[in-house]
Amino acid sequence: MKSLITFILAILALTACHDPRELTPAPETIFTENGLHVITSFHNNLTRTISVLYGNDDALANAGKERDAHTPGEVLKLITWDLKQNPLWFGSNINGRVQSVETVTVSAGPSGPVIGYAKDGNSQKASGNAVSGNAERISFIFAQRASVFP
Repeated sequence: MKSLITFILAILALTACHDPRELTPAPETIFTENGLHVITSFHNNLTRTISVLYGNDDALANAGKERDAHTPGEVLKLITWDLKQNPLWFGSNINGRVQSVETVTVSAGPSGPVIGYAKDGNSQKASGNAVSGNAERISFIFAQRASVFP
């Protein structure tokens, strides 16, 4: 009987000894861009997406102001992710795969600032008479105001 109990305890001890599982974030959830700061974020329940607007120092300084003119040197990136269920927390969602990366840049031009727009590597220059789809997206990105962080 003693040997049976010893055997069972030994089996339990051996099966209990294992390395704890390390949780690592999925690579599709990570976005790193040096020199950019979070300006604001928002989510859309209908499309099940979450978006974060990043910007450089110039864009961050101007994001809290209500004005139409933008200074050359501003860089804004709107990253949109799909939402997926969080496997570690019931009922919550986390970032899934990156759905789109939209970049708006403001550079100096001969007659004023020139606005550049790129989406997922498809670069298109836009000025005062931009294609309406791009102009709407540029206006939407420029209309976002900085979130106030404590």
